Amino acid sequence: MKKILSLILALIMIVSVCAVAVTSIGAETAPTVTASVTDALYAHAYSGEDAESEAWVKWYEKNGKMYFFMPTSTDPTKLEIYNSFGSDATINGVTVKSNQSKVVSFSEDAEYTATVGGKNYIIVVLVSNAEAAMFINNPADFDGKNLWAYLTEDKENSASATSALLDEEGNLDTTPIKKIKGRGNTSWDADKKGFNITFDSAVKVGNMQKCKKFSIISNFQDASLTRNRLLYDLADEIGVPYASDSRFTEVYVNGEYIGNYQVCEKVDVGKNTLMPDIDDEEYLSYCDGTSSAFSFVCEIDSNPDEDDFTVKASNGNNLTMKAPELDSDDPNYAKTRSFIKNKYDTMFTKVLTNASNVNDYIDIESLAQVYLINELGKNWDAGAGSFFFVYKADENGNYKFYASPVWDYDNSLGNAQGVERDLRSMGITDYEEPTGWFAKHKNGYRGPNFLKESVARNDALKKMIPTVWFEQFVPAINEKLNGEGLNDTELYSKDVYLSKLTKSAKMNFIRWDIVQEPQWIADHTSLNKCYATYEYNKYGQIVGVNYSQDKTATKYDQYVFEAEYQYMIDWTNSRVAWMSSQYIDSYTPVEPAYLIGDADTDGEVSILDATAIQLHIADIQHISDLGLLAADADRDGDVSVLDATQIQLYIAGIIDEL
Repeated sequence: MKKILSLILALIMIVSVCAVAVTSIGAETAPTVTASVTDALYAHAYSGEDAESEAWVKWYEKNGKMYFFMPTSTDPTKLEIYNSFGSDATINGVTVKSNQSKVVSFSEDAEYTATVGGKNYIIVVLVSNAEAAMFINNPADFDGKNLWAYLTEDKENSASATSALLDEEGNLDTTPIKKIKGRGNTSWDADKKGFNITFDSAVKVGNMQKCKKFSIISNFQDASLTRNRLLYDLADEIGVPYASDSRFTEVYVNGEYIGNYQVCEKVDVGKNTLMPDIDDEEYLSYCDGTSSAFSFVCEIDSNPDEDDFTVKASNGNNLTMKAPELDSDDPNYAKTRSFIKNKYDTMFTKVLTNASNVNDYIDIESLAQVYLINELGKNWDAGAGSFFFVYKADENGNYKFYASPVWDYDNSLGNAQGVERDLRSMGITDYEEPTGWFAKHKNGYRGPNFLKESVARNDALKKMIPTVWFEQFVPAINEKLNGEGLNDTELYSKDVYLSKLTKSAKMNFIRWDIVQEPQWIADHTSLNKCYATYEYNKYGQIVGVNYSQDKTATKYDQYVFEAEYQYMIDWTNSRVAWMSSQYIDSYTPVEPAYLIGDADTDGEVSILDATAIQLHIADIQHISDLGLLAADADRDGDVSVLDATQIQLYIAGIIDEL
């Protein structure tokens, strides 16, 4: 009898468990939604194995519709919706109980009806194509304000937060945020504000290398959302030291979507930062007498914060120190400050007096690169503000300055209108156009403009600029930016940038209107585009430029993102064409010690070279470094079977030259 009773009880338990399992399928759950601080519906942006995450998106009202702005990895066909209202919600025919969640079916960019508390809402789900998403959550009461209101009230306000980072594939990182604080000068006055963020440990944003400190740039006044990113990536492509890497990122604060941001490595030093080889405490060895020099990072800054460690140079330039950062009561303050001032004063004098050994004091190549970045963009602050130097030891252990990193270019590449009185004093009437010089005429804010004075007085720099332009800038822009489908290099092709922004920009400009009204923004409705075709010698070097400009202007709609993006690209290419036409007479390429196509470097182009390339590609026999330069017969920056084919066509007489 006992065995029979035990069997009956076991069967009852099995049936009960099965009944619970069956009834729980599709039932509402009660997830932890840290972002839920007000009555709203929230959509879960994470669908990985761990059902719990901080990645919840609060609906946002605009023009009578409630939007869910979702990151790239979201599957819009089945969203987990959480209801924080005090009453049940019915969404697309599915009931979600109060403080519960349930999966609801949607289609992207379609309209659905939700009913909560007797009120009807129209819901639209939009999905981004940006490279990452960042969720910043802290539901605390900050003197009666939520986190966003508190942070944007005062640039000095800061807070810690939990986080959820998602990449394009939906991989999740939940490293906490140690500190988030406002950033920017002019940009801080905009409604969409930028921030600096420090994580507890290094994290990856998108597919960037791991970093601990980031600046999230709003690009509020740049309707293309791309100007900073393009010039940072261009600087990285041509080898400017410490060019900040960045990714287009959707940013959320307590679930509320605050827009498309450019998340980039913050200008900082130490492990897991933009400048990991610079030691913030190296100055201590100098101050205690154990070393004769130390590394530092400074910025020519027109508007330092009150508590910044600043050094006033003899020429009047204000240097804000990024590393080291000392308080005035630090025992090493005076000695450190004196060292920095002396090094900067000496370097500036060497540049202005055209010293023959100027490269011992400042790396002229980096100075030429950064000058050209600013001149290409007609960057309003060129050389006068947001202009950085790194003082460090070179490969031989000799300390000198490097012009780097590049920073702050949202008001460049035809975006800014400029200040009329300043333009008059410089004699510039074509600032908004892709023609005409600017950086070489720009006045300084405090003391002389470093770039203006350098390019006017230093012969080594003037000689270097055309070389850097034609050997670094023009190939990068013509072959990479104007290529197709390139996202495996530092500088992407223009179609790839657009592909990572189109849907994100739609979301961003529903959340924030395209800004064109402020006096600072230039007119983007028309452009007389410029063109250049290049003549090459047998080594693939530029020896001539054929320049032209349209007499009829191309028209653009400055309130449509795609048109704004195209205007920026057209302006950039027009600027490159004009600058090439101006620099060509000053450029004499140095003929390389190789022939194009001579992959085996035996002094002639033959079928052996095509074979050498094929063996190299098959990893059977490797080509020397010089041979790799020669092997790139089609000059696309890569050695492939296409180069072997090009050589074979040349040998067969089908094409006349390589």
